[in-house]
Amino acid sequence: MSPRFVLGFLVAITTFILKADGDLVKTPLKSKADIFRLLLNQETLIRSALEKKVHHLVNDVVDIKEKLVNNKKEILYLKHKNQKFKAVNSKLHDAKTEIAALKNKNDKLQAETRKQLKHAKEEYVALNNKIIGLKANLQYQANVTKMLSAAIGESKNIQIKLSSAVSSFREIFRNNVSLQRRKLVGFTVGATNKISWNGSILRFNQVVTNSGHGYSTTTGKFTAPIGGSYVFFVATISDGKKSTLELAIVHNGVKKVMTESNTAAPYQTGSNLVVLKLDKGDCVWVESFHGQNIFYWRVPFTTFSGFLL
Repeated sequence: MSPRFVLGFLVAITTFILKADGDLVKTPLKSKADIFRLLLNQETLIRSALEKKVHHLVNDVVDIKEKLVNNKKEILYLKHKNQKFKAVNSKLHDAKTEIAALKNKNDKLQAETRKQLKHAKEEYVALNNKIIGLKANLQYQANVTKMLSAAIGESKNIQIKLSSAVSSFREIFRNNVSLQRRKLVGFTVGATNKISWNGSILRFNQVVTNSGHGYSTTTGKFTAPIGGSYVFFVATISDGKKSTLELAIVHNGVKKVMTESNTAAPYQTGSNLVVLKLDKGDCVWVESFHGQNIFYWRVPFTTFSGFLL
């Protein structure tokens, strides 16, 4: 095909030209210069467009790099955060384990506390019952003390009477000129614990006085070391039981006088006195006619006395 034909064809055709702003403009080609100019313009425009695209690409690459850097930083931050979360999670796990152990320990402590409370309640009930028993016992002791006080008062009255009788006998002694030349004989014995009995004869365990050694704690009998007139006195208090106690002063097997502590009330007293003419070797003792319920104390209430006039 001839160049003229081609050139004519190019001149004759209408083409579309790319403008700088990227729009296509319909432009007719009239000459070869227009074609070259068109080509140069198109090349410039294409280059400019490519430069712009490259510039945009470069900017996009920079943005991408910045985003990558930021993403790396964020990833590192997230990794750091994740490690912290893991540490916190580990601590939470340890805390849960410790809480479970503490709960188990608390359950055991509560069980032990309930057990101790139950034991304390039982001890309280037992102690309260013991206190009630002690109160009852104290009341009983108070009643006994009251009755003993009354008995002691009566015994003091008896002792006063006995002292008066002794004073009278002393006056008799003073009037007896021969008393100084005679052997002194006298005794007082008492019961301070549960005495033994020689059959029905009382064997007093405590010797207060035994001048002349006439009273025997083994037999419970007084044996006259010399003949003469003797005074004998017996005083007794029954124990807390309401039962009759009757005692007698016996001379060689013959009852001479008696005492009685009746059943009107517990701790009843009884006493009696007798003057007997004895020969050397005669025996006098205290014998139970009824009952053996004698009251005992560390200082004797029940006593047996005798002396030579």
